[in-house]
Amino acid sequence: MLVIFGTKVIGKTLRSGTFVCPRCNMERTYLLKQNKKYFSVFFIPLIPLNNVGDTLECTFCKTAYVPNASFLGNTYTSSTADIDSLSKPLAAVGKRLGAYIIDMIFLIILNFPLAFVVKYLPDLFHNKFYLVFFPVWVIYFFIMELFFKGTIGKKLLAIQTVSDDDEKPITAVRYLLRGFVKAIPLINVVLLFNDKHKGFHDFVAGTIVVEK
Repeated sequence: MLVIFGTKVIGKTLRSGTFVCPRCNMERTYLLKQNKKYFSVFFIPLIPLNNVGDTLECTFCKTAYVPNASFLGNTYTSSTADIDSLSKPLAAVGKRLGAYIIDMIFLIILNFPLAFVVKYLPDLFHNKFYLVFFPVWVIYFFIMELFFKGTIGKKLLAIQTVSDDDEKPITAVRYLLRGFVKAIPLINVVLLFNDKHKGFHDFVAGTIVVEK
């Protein structure tokens, strides 16, 4: 069976009104739309991914404009204002996932010598490898972020972790919380479903990941 999947942008009308359309060169009705990208199967949008910005559409000529003060005055605030105001662009989802995969490959390779060491630990650790692996994974994410400002994956893909609030630097406790949550597999798939591409560990630590 052929399955067609991809992404599709859907616009949600926020409000309507009138403006002077540059293309029509006269007053027309507009629709202010918030556009969101969805993961789609058979062209049917199923899973919301992220907000891709607003458009101002003329209902007559169907031309879509970027909303600005000249159209809407002081009554308009972009739905992506918190992203547009960032000093550096957000890291793409692909880069974030790529960095995580690189880190996981490194940690899985590290598991082999750890499995050998487990044999010499107390019986509590026998057949309970996660009691050794999980703390090591947390320490890896914590140490790399705290002292080297990025894991191996982040270094290779030129992205970095910064505070979501410029007035609050990332403390050691926040890095530790971030590392603990990040070491839990699959939990951070939530980064696919919010505008700032924040994983669960970013929400816990108050961080975002941006391009260097």
